[in-house]
Amino acid sequence: MLSKYKLWLQIAGLLALVLLGFGVGWSWQGARWESKYIALGAEYAEARAAAEWQARSEETRRAAAVEGIRRDAKNKIQQAEADTAAANAAADSLRQQLAERTRRASADTCSDAGSQTARSTLILYSKLLDRADARAGELAAEADRRRVAGLACEAQYDSLSQRRD
Repeated sequence: MLSKYKLWLQIAGLLALVLLGFGVGWSWQGARWESKYIALGAEYAEARAAAEWQARSEETRRAAAVEGIRRDAKNKIQQAEADTAAANAAADSLRQQLAERTRRASADTCSDAGSQTARSTLILYSKLLDRADARAGELAAEADRRRVAGLACEAQYDSLSQRRD
């Protein structure tokens, strides 16, 4: 009977050794895989930090490009407004000269009826020219503003769509 117990003891000891070996192997593999996962997590964190830095630097570059384009467009609009003001001043001077000459021509009472008709036609044409010139100036100023705004928009789109690595 003792031999039966001895056999069972040996089987139990062998089973304990197998289980112990299995447990040691399991722990060793677990530690190995855990170190791999930790290394992989560190690699992912580093890649994420690099991607965030690259995205922030690209955002900063784009914001600086847009700000530069906006500033340039503002300067161009101010220059166009200054040019418009100078052109309006010159046009006002010419309008005043034309008004003075038409006033002198209409004040001349020594002329005959045919020349009165010519004078009234001259006055009509001068008023028409004055209105047309004023409207052309307004349209030119608006066209300048829209051109500068369109060019600024195009430049901003180009700066945002181009990537610098």
